[in-house]
Amino acid sequence: MNEQIFTVMEFSGRGDAMFGGSAADWSLYTQEDGSNAFMSAADAQRRQLVKAYFPTKKEASEAGEAASQRKGLISALPVRRVDEIPYAQLRWIVGNMHVGTSDDDLKADIKGRAKSGMTENPDLLAQACAYALASHRANQGLVAHFRL
Repeated sequence: MNEQIFTVMEFSGRGDAMFGGSAADWSLYTQEDGSNAFMSAADAQRRQLVKAYFPTKKEASEAGEAASQRKGLISALPVRRVDEIPYAQLRWIVGNMHVGTSDDDLKADIKGRAKSGMTENPDLLAQACAYALASHRANQGLVAHFRL
C-alpha cells in the first residue's frame, strides 16, 4: 500500500511559551460529536479524543482551514506507518469493494473487521480507516483516469 495519510497541526502565536510568549502548536482532533477541532494534547487526552486522520493532503488542509479558530499557520503532515496496521489486508478489502462505496460504509466495514488489539486502540483504528480511505481514493482515481 503506497498511500499516505495525513494529520493536521496549527501553529499560532509569537515567542516561546516558556519565556512568556504565546506560541502553541495544536493538533486537529475528532470530537465526540464527529466534528474536528484544534486543541492541545493535554485537552484531547483529558477528553479521550483521537487525532483526525485524512486520506489526502487536500482533505487534511481543507479540514484544518475549516476548523481553525485562531487562524494560525495550518500544516498537513504525513503520518508514519506503524507495524500494528495490516496494510496489505486493508488494500485487499478495499480493492474488492465497489469504487462507489461511500466513505461511511467503508469505515464501518473496516471497523467491523478490526481485530481486538485494534479496537482497544481508537487511534490505530482511526489510522486504519484513513489508510483504507486513501486506498479507496486511489481506486476512484484509476476509474476516473481510465473512464471506466
